[in-house]
Amino acid sequence: MQTSRRQILRAGVVGSAGLLASRTVRAAAAKPGASAPGLQPFRVAHLTDIHVQPERRAGEGYLAALASLEKLSPRADLIVTGGDHVMDTTDTGLDRARTQWDVYRRAIASTKTPVKSILGNHDIFGWGVKEMPDSTVGYGRAMALDQLELAKPYYAFDGEGEAGGNWHFIMLDSMTRREFSYTGNFGPEQTEWLKADLSAASAAKKHIIVFSHIPILSVCVFFDGGPKRIRETEWNVPDAWMHHDAHEIVDLLDQYNVKLAVSGHIHLVDRCDYRGTTYLCDGAVCGNWWKGPLAQFPEGYGVFDLYPDGRFEHEYVTYGWKAVADDKVKG
Repeated sequence: MQTSRRQILRAGVVGSAGLLASRTVRAAAAKPGASAPGLQPFRVAHLTDIHVQPERRAGEGYLAALASLEKLSPRADLIVTGGDHVMDTTDTGLDRARTQWDVYRRAIASTKTPVKSILGNHDIFGWGVKEMPDSTVGYGRAMALDQLELAKPYYAFDGEGEAGGNWHFIMLDSMTRREFSYTGNFGPEQTEWLKADLSAASAAKKHIIVFSHIPILSVCVFFDGGPKRIRETEWNVPDAWMHHDAHEIVDLLDQYNVKLAVSGHIHLVDRCDYRGTTYLCDGAVCGNWWKGPLAQFPEGYGVFDLYPDGRFEHEYVTYGWKAVADDKVKG
């Protein structure tokens, strides 16, 4: 029997090294409730790479994504926003940065679901503006931390309830400044904090899920940017796309009960199972920066069902957003 394109998109394409799909991605160790019939999982909606701005109906798009969460059954217990909340504040002035955050705050106010956030590179204000002094109001991480109501750019907490209480969430800050840009690197201070937190969570027999904006380990970074990233004898994957300290961090996570390491940044969806940890890149709410799908990946977000025994399921959910034509809206 000939397999239809719709069936392929629904099922995804699974390989030994990773998983890519255009509509829905499922990642599961077993069927829901296999060891505990009737137990509801702790459900986490991961909304990353939102990139709101006044243009291209981006605020409306984010509202549509948040509204679609109300239709999930069961509904999400927690929203994690995975960075790049705004289109860009790194290379903009103060007024433009504030305008974008105003759009974001109006949209996120529409949900009553608890929200936890991490920073993305585009959330960091002014790093790319050479003439901007460090004393500028909100410079660097300060504006994003204020807007997202965060005391620090990295932190940890436990989930709630019968299912969520067995899970420990680690929220990391991927960006280290390099000249007027950044690299994916946790830096020595955060890495030492991470070691201590991983040790404490594992001693408490928690299942651990790690969120970073930039992937620690990823398959789809080899496809971002297209064939131009393939040199004659080697691939060229910048360390702004995948963590420069990946070897050190993978070795660290390997020592503890880390089930999942979830990221965004690339706007594509993949899964890489390596040394007992699943590394998952989770698409983008904005798709191709509110211009439609990127490499056949439409606008969407991840949904994780976490079970008390450490099993999980993941689905990439699209919410039916239709981008406007390029000739109708600037931005």
